[in-house]
Amino acid sequence: MSSSRRNRFEIWAEVLEFCLRAKRTQTWLLRETRLKTSAIKETLQFLLSRNLIEELNEDNSTKYHTTSRGEEVLKRFYTLVNDYFDLK
Repeated sequence: MSSSRRNRFEIWAEVLEFCLRAKRTQTWLLRETRLKTSAIKETLQFLLSRNLIEELNEDNSTKYHTTSRGEEVLKRFYTLVNDYFDLK
């Protein structure tokens, strides 16, 4: 049984993954995650407050990038999911 709703851990992991591959704007993340503006702002603030992403000002826009700490958290998250919820 599968649900299209994501929990907050899945959303955090998704944003960390997107921002690991490339620097992303809030607008880009908003479109790709299909979250409401308030939800993406809350998510970004949460990840920033825990030093999992960093805020960069480039080309007159604010972009977000996953920190090395955020990358480590993402790896641990996927390890836990794979170890305990393997869906083979």
